[in-house]
Amino acid sequence: MKPPESFVRRTVRPLAAYGPPRDPAAVPLHLNESPTDLPQDLKAALAERIVRSDWSKYPIGDGARLATELANAYGVDPAGALVGNGSNELLQLTLLACIDPGDAVVVAAPSFSLYALQAAALGARVIEVPLRASDGAFRFPVDELIRTAREAGAKLVLLGSPNNPTGTTLAAADAERLAQEAPGLTGIDEAYRDFCGQDFAPLLGRAPRLVLFRTFSKALAAASLRCGALLAAPSLCAELRKVQLPYNLSAVTCLVAGALIARPDLVRERAGLVAQERERVAKALRSAGCTVHASGANFLLFEQDRRPANELHKALFARGVLIRNVSSARDLSRALRVSVGAPAANDAFLAALRAEL
Repeated sequence: MKPPESFVRRTVRPLAAYGPPRDPAAVPLHLNESPTDLPQDLKAALAERIVRSDWSKYPIGDGARLATELANAYGVDPAGALVGNGSNELLQLTLLACIDPGDAVVVAAPSFSLYALQAAALGARVIEVPLRASDGAFRFPVDELIRTAREAGAKLVLLGSPNNPTGTTLAAADAERLAQEAPGLTGIDEAYRDFCGQDFAPLLGRAPRLVLFRTFSKALAAASLRCGALLAAPSLCAELRKVQLPYNLSAVTCLVAGALIARPDLVRERAGLVAQERERVAKALRSAGCTVHASGANFLLFEQDRRPANELHKALFARGVLIRNVSSARDLSRALRVSVGAPAANDAFLAALRAEL
């Protein structure tokens, strides 16, 4: 008899599951989470509304209502907005609806590993274009991305800006070029956009093949809610809705997300504090002899020559500080990534690093 796992599609069997560690650490700076929670008075008011709500009913109109609220906040057509259980679900939805086995998907490398993993699971030909230039810096090679996409007849170019794990940002003019000159769709994950003031939504009217992914997990400080948004041409969203699971967001998530959209001041304040701490930590890392790459996100990618990345990562963890070991990724053999946390957490990280270098 065939074992049950033998019936899994052949494109999935060779893949490794995505799963960042949640190892217990006194100072967890590895998941790019918000350094602060939502205000307690806001949480209390929302909790009261949740208790009064009827939990026995399906959230039939909640997702559509939230999508309209988001569209209004972002200044886009409500017919061109979808919400999902995190931006990752919306990325998966786009791939499921658009990618046939054998289609080419172009990604930057290194980038968020889930892009290539989800595309490969559907049988796509994943083509990597390196971000690292000859001088060691990370940049989006827009000309090469367009050329590669054209040569491969790529159905999708998929990028993150700011990019995870490098922090590299894409200029708005380059995003527009990609969306207009690449032969297929251009998907841009804007998960960290609030930390650098990026907003590609105004490009949607001029670049109908552009697809944007956004999340509530970073600057909006609601990672536990699992809420994300997709912004695209209304005609594309109409097709995606055909295969989107019904009631994919809970009523609770929609309620809280709607309240957060109405409080942009919270995001501005949090993003400003993160940007200040990001520069302070970067300066301290450079003083410690590390190479720190420019970042528009709430994390920093740094490299050093004194100890192997794996060894330094373990040593920091032994001191109660958990950061992300990204040294197995392309062109990152000496690299580690640290999230920008609250000042006390950042100080603890820097003290542990100085003790180990």
